[in-house]
Amino acid sequence: MHFLDGTETSRIHAIALRLLDEVGVRVHSVTVGEMLEEYGAMRSKNGERMLIPENVVKEALSTAPKSILLAARDESKDMRIPAVDGRMYVANGGEGVYMVNLLTGESRATTSADLRNFAILVEAMPQIDFFWPMVGALEQPARIKEVYELKTTLEWTTKHVQLGAITAEQAKMMVRMASILTDGEDNLAKRPIISSVQCPISPLAFEKGLVEAQVEFARAGIPVVAMAASVAGLTSPVTISGTVAQTTAENLASLVISQAASKGSPFVFSSDSSPGDLKTGSIDYGALETPLFRAAAGQMAEHYGLPKMVAGLGLENLSTTMGNIWEGVHYMTSYAIVQSDLASGFGGLDQAAGASYEQLVLDAWVWEAAREFTREFDFGEDAISFDTIRAAGLDGNFLAKRHTSLMFRKEATATRIPSCTIAERLKVAERNDAIVKAHEEASRILDGPKNPKLDADQAAAIDKILKEW
Repeated sequence: MHFLDGTETSRIHAIALRLLDEVGVRVHSVTVGEMLEEYGAMRSKNGERMLIPENVVKEALSTAPKSILLAARDESKDMRIPAVDGRMYVANGGEGVYMVNLLTGESRATTSADLRNFAILVEAMPQIDFFWPMVGALEQPARIKEVYELKTTLEWTTKHVQLGAITAEQAKMMVRMASILTDGEDNLAKRPIISSVQCPISPLAFEKGLVEAQVEFARAGIPVVAMAASVAGLTSPVTISGTVAQTTAENLASLVISQAASKGSPFVFSSDSSPGDLKTGSIDYGALETPLFRAAAGQMAEHYGLPKMVAGLGLENLSTTMGNIWEGVHYMTSYAIVQSDLASGFGGLDQAAGASYEQLVLDAWVWEAAREFTREFDFGEDAISFDTIRAAGLDGNFLAKRHTSLMFRKEATATRIPSCTIAERLKVAERNDAIVKAHEEASRILDGPKNPKLDADQAAAIDKILKEW
């Protein structure tokens, strides 16, 4: 989906550069501010903001990798972005603070046991490519919570893990822990099995702990995802264009920070921006404008040639009204056709504040159909097949043609995906039939054997790091 034309892309780029040069960003870290000055940024007259000239942005863009490996412990699950075939790699959502049972409606605070179960589910589901810590391990001390979540995650999935740190110390610990599984930090930089979401704070600010953690990850060769999460009308302009300009500036500033920390460090342009409900102050991920925010952000990343994570996927509370999978496909497709290398969101409820096992399974099932619209469609001569049209024009029969038998598995969604067949779409279903089926599937996986993905030595080494801290 293309939302911006070339003139609009250029205008947003120019305004983003002007924002960085004239307004700058507030960096709540003395050490990072000094690092930026050495890289070429300047302090504002009152010393409170870092002004970033255009030449500094250009320098950062020139050293940022245009292709990034997001490795997995199981190499068959590696992701290279942008993908050669244009595919979008997807993950579940992250850091919900309460669990919801969609069958009973009951909710409770999350624990590390829930995080373990989500990791087991994601490991088992081929529709999901990488893992976010789905829920918080709220029983853990605040100081080590994020690090403990990484330990739990590594124990139960071999897929790539994307998470965040809130202090430099946490980032260092996470690098040490992950390097145990790659035989050292040098190998971790070559095959980063983790990446980190480190958010700018809208408008145009970088919090001390987050930005110092970003510097540590960049220096370790860990890909950094600069997820600018503006809420239009509340923390960014109420217009789509204004919010995209601001989030572009925030991403470019974050890129400068990463490249100042380590030239050539992997960086992902990212936006999770959405409209705000100006009557309640709530984020509204389900707003009609949200896919347009994301499409515009994706085009700006394309403008810079940077890998991008701008798509959010997941049915959220829509699932509670669904009778079958097909009912969710159209909603998810509007987000799936956004230009993005990575996406996340499966399993979340209530604007990502809550999470559900049933929701994760439902989202994955719906994505299996919706992702058909994200692939490259074949317009080659063999796909068009003049000869087939000529032959059928004479005998009126396409079904018996070899072209049909060869191509339908690639093209005929309604024939080969069970949930997309006419019979399934027209089937009368009760309101929570889809939830019941998802509950059964989640239970089947979680009731099965639980096989940790760390051997005894690896687990002991990770536990030793936690105890040291």
